[in-house]
Amino acid sequence: MLSESFITSIRAQPKSANTAIAKDVGIYQHELHPTHTVKSSFKKSSTPVNALAANPTHIFAAQADKAVVHVYSRERGNQETLISFPERIHSLTLVGDGVLALGTAEGRIILWEVSFMLSSWVGTC
Repeated sequence: MLSESFITSIRAQPKSANTAIAKDVGIYQHELHPTHTVKSSFKKSSTPVNALAANPTHIFAAQADKAVVHVYSRERGNQETLISFPERIHSLTLVGDGVLALGTAEGRIILWEVSFMLSSWVGTC
């Protein structure tokens, strides 16, 4: 039977400075087989447009107005690591499965080589 999977991210804006509404709405992995279901949800993420990338095993999400990228395991359904950068990340994409290209708010490009070995995440810049 035909099956389709897709990932969405949602960024909620607080209504006022003192609101109790959380900014971290999340990332959702959906599956259409044959009806729609949410397969996984990834908390503690507020991702702007063009700042979410995924490969078969992981999801990379740049955080809105922060110099941080969250890495989530698609297989285990949890946050695997948090990577800090010297500048705020504006956008990101995967080049193949091995290089994460990040665009900063100041106009720089950072290439981050990723490798997944024995369930640990290693990156070099």
